[in-house]
Amino acid sequence: MKKTFTRALVMSWAFLAIVAISLAIGQDSSKKILRVNGAGMASDQVEEWAKKFMAKNPAISVAVIVSSAQTGFLSLLDGTADIAIMSREIMPDERKKAAEKGLQIAERPIGTAAISLITHPRNPVNELTLDQLRKMYTGEYDNWKLVGGPDEPVTCLTRRVPESGGAVFFQEKVLGGKSFGAKIVVVDRWYTILKICAEDRYLPIGIVPHTRDTSKVKVLRIKRDDASPAVAPSEGNVKSQIYPIVLSFSFVWNAQSKDPAVQNFVDFCREESK
Repeated sequence: MKKTFTRALVMSWAFLAIVAISLAIGQDSSKKILRVNGAGMASDQVEEWAKKFMAKNPAISVAVIVSSAQTGFLSLLDGTADIAIMSREIMPDERKKAAEKGLQIAERPIGTAAISLITHPRNPVNELTLDQLRKMYTGEYDNWKLVGGPDEPVTCLTRRVPESGGAVFFQEKVLGGKSFGAKIVVVDRWYTILKICAEDRYLPIGIVPHTRDTSKVKVLRIKRDDASPAVAPSEGNVKSQIYPIVLSFSFVWNAQSKDPAVQNFVDFCREESK
């Protein structure tokens, strides 16, 4: 019942967001609205591409809804999105639901995004290795002093799995597929992680998309191992994948769609990502 309620709430929010965008655009019936919904890990980048696309295609308005990989896919199935942004693989049960609805799924890799590790600015720790991150997020390390920090407990923050493709990737890439620790704090939005890490109540550590505003928190540099350099998630380091926590994201849509705007936007974003 809880899962059903949560899905209904998220889907209702996504629908209201689309309605609000539609009203903001106005009553021009000649203006095509392309609905793109999904992973918050990549939505900032997709929004930038959407602005460029609309500048070249004034008859089309692209509404980018920031949600999650799971919500984006469900929106595609429910007909409230034309394109879903996926920051993880499509789950077997999702493919099954698509088949049951008679949807022929088309997928295309589009670009890359990175996960930043953030903490409060007063934290003296500036860098961590992937192994230290794994031990913190699985619960093996429960105090900052174990990584050269103060004698204070570690509170690890993440999004829900498998709703968030970013959280799924982090679990697979950094934790090696191991489960998050029993004391992990799971939240519904990236904004919540940013907000908690900016508050000076304790020293948390959280994962967020590297494109988010991190001016009120400290972004940690990450090392692949003890012998590797500590790397910040800058735009250049992410694009070159020198930064070690970079994921690929894709667009998913109905291959049977006869709307040329869908394929045009997919192709445009793919070119922009090169």
